[in-house]
Amino acid sequence: MSQFKHTSWGRTRGPKNVSGTQAGEVDVVLVGTLDAATDGYATENQRYLHVLLVDKNNSTNLTVTVYGYNHAFGVWAPLNQLGTSTAVTATVADSGTAEGSQTAAHREMVTFEIAGIDRVAFVGTTADIRCYAACSTF
Repeated sequence: MSQFKHTSWGRTRGPKNVSGTQAGEVDVVLVGTLDAATDGYATENQRYLHVLLVDKNNSTNLTVTVYGYNHAFGVWAPLNQLGTSTAVTATVADSGTAEGSQTAAHREMVTFEIAGIDRVAFVGTTADIRCYAACSTF
């Protein structure tokens, strides 16, 4: 007998990749390209966003800013940390080595609270970064 597996809008204990496939990368875009309500990735009304960054070019620190979209407002804006005016960002340090030679210590993983955000997008200044993102309720 097969077991039913939920794949739709609901609470998830384990992080669910926003790209739609496990271990799938998300796109890092330039800020000027966020316009439509269909840009970015659906959060399925989860509470937490988990982000993993990997340096692809080993030449400089790379930062990604998380943008949010709320259907009630209809616009994109940088997310701020709760209770502050500090933008939600994640930075991966210059690894100093080629991507294939990096270890887990060369990567950066962070978790943010995103309660009430309908879509998220990841904005950077370069494509020299791998970005993975997942959402969870707990």
